[in-house]
Amino acid sequence: MEMTAPICEINPTVSGGARLRPHPAPAPGDDGRASALARKLDGVAPLTEQDRAALAGLTGYARPVERHTVLLEQAGVADHALIVFAGFASRCKRRMSGQRQIIAYLVPGDLCDRGALHGYPLDHAIETLTRCRIAKVPRAVYLDLLGLHPRIALALQHARLAEEATAHEWIANIGMRSGLERTAHLLCELLERLGSIGQISDGQFDLPLTQVDLADTLGLSSVHVNRVLQTLRRDGLISLRDRRLRILAPRRLRELAEFKAGYL
Repeated sequence: MEMTAPICEINPTVSGGARLRPHPAPAPGDDGRASALARKLDGVAPLTEQDRAALAGLTGYARPVERHTVLLEQAGVADHALIVFAGFASRCKRRMSGQRQIIAYLVPGDLCDRGALHGYPLDHAIETLTRCRIAKVPRAVYLDLLGLHPRIALALQHARLAEEATAHEWIANIGMRSGLERTAHLLCELLERLGSIGQISDGQFDLPLTQVDLADTLGLSSVHVNRVLQTLRRDGLISLRDRRLRILAPRRLRELAEFKAGYL
């Protein structure tokens, strides 16, 4: 039986230039949400104050979205760019049987702009894994952003290269690493990604995913995920409490996973 409780609640007994076109004003309190996107892009191509202001303006398109919401269907063509400002979303593939494989996480600061740029259909779906705050930025506004802010456009190109490299690493995870190693590798990756946008505190970060989410990411069963997490706990590598994951021994966890963050 699949376990859908958050992973922190697992049962240890289980064995098995010019101005942009007008757009909505940012909602109150959205500046903090915009900072994840600005920090991510600033890390690869230094942004100007004008660039940051343009990114902050996009928060006016952000709306709350409930968990398990399909944002873009597989084979769908979007007329907008999607930006995650809060929460976890995913790129995933589904079979007719309903079986799911998560092929990427979208965390705050990540986006999907394939439809806005090219009008090509997606070969996967975009779905929320948790309650999120998502912006749907109209194509015209998004293209203006790229044209008027070349540093943002350059940073996004670098971000796409990192996404591609991450996809390669996930394939290697499933093909070459044990369940324990691939789980450790994913946790190391999340530590790096969330740390780069200021969402790590004392080695801790929110991880509101379920065991099913992790299983569909790692190519494992829910029971196997449970066993792996218990092993990582028992070995003093992680702790899980109230949907917060803490990396207790980051060096040992990286060594276990043979994790090198250069691809990010």
